[in-house]
Amino acid sequence: MALAAVRDVVRDVVAELAPEELPLVDGLAAYDDSVVVPKLRRSGRRREPLGFGWGEVVGLMTPVVWLVLDQMAERLADTAVDGAVRKARGLRRWLRRGRRPAAATIPPLTEGQLATLRQDLLDQLKQRGLEEQAAEQIVDAIVRRLARGADPGPAGGPDGPSPAS
Repeated sequence: MALAAVRDVVRDVVAELAPEELPLVDGLAAYDDSVVVPKLRRSGRRREPLGFGWGEVVGLMTPVVWLVLDQMAERLADTAVDGAVRKARGLRRWLRRGRRPAAATIPPLTEGQLATLRQDLLDQLKQRGLEEQAAEQIVDAIVRRLARGADPGPAGGPDGPSPAS
């Protein structure tokens, strides 16, 4: 099973729970994560309204989901790299240069990892001020999407269309 791009998971979750935000997701998708993530992080810290622009995304679902998933992908990558660094000195030099892939990805996860992730995401969303019911709805959508893996499958469902009789 392949890696799932954070931006694809964000788009699927937003499409399910807040389709009115899809234009925002599509607009952000024009940029790579090295541009999007810092902008979304900064937008959440502003106290005064900007009138137009990044400040208006603060109350939306998209930045919250994107940032939480990006943070999770970063932690998963760090865990994987920690083990690999012990075996590959060249990788250490690459990491010191601070390179980051253009699009954050999430590896395939086991059921146990998804259960652990679910609780971690719930805690993060509650810390960001979301009500429990809203946080659970978002986390359930994220976990469902991650359980499907990188390829969400055709309209027939996660396993594809039904075979013809």
